[in-house]
Amino acid sequence: MAHRFEFDFRNRILLVVLEGEVRGEEMVSINDDIRKHVESFHPLAGISDFTDITKFNVPSHSMRTAALEPSPYPEETPRYIVAPSDYLFGMARMYEMIADRPEGKLRVVRTREEALAGIGVKDAKFERLD
Repeated sequence: MAHRFEFDFRNRILLVVLEGEVRGEEMVSINDDIRKHVESFHPLAGISDFTDITKFNVPSHSMRTAALEPSPYPEETPRYIVAPSDYLFGMARMYEMIADRPEGKLRVVRTREEALAGIGVKDAKFERLD
């Protein structure tokens, strides 16, 4: 898998770090994995960080399929996608528009700091989950 999970226990933020090469079939499995972690940790916010992706082989139909699935987070949970490159930002925005989550609950930003600011946290301390 091209992703790992971290958690800030104090602020209850679930962080999903996608890294290396990401393929289309992984987009759906990532949502399934997020769902399992949400059930276990009950986060107050979520961040998916695309910063460490080196190759994004996800066709648009795979993004659509993942976006049309029910959210792995409860509806009221704010979540952010960090997408620093223009290409990944565009793909993440497509996901955001298709997913049609409640207004303001899913946002695409360029940096993790922007995501944390949106959540209202300055000093998150993430611990890797196995």
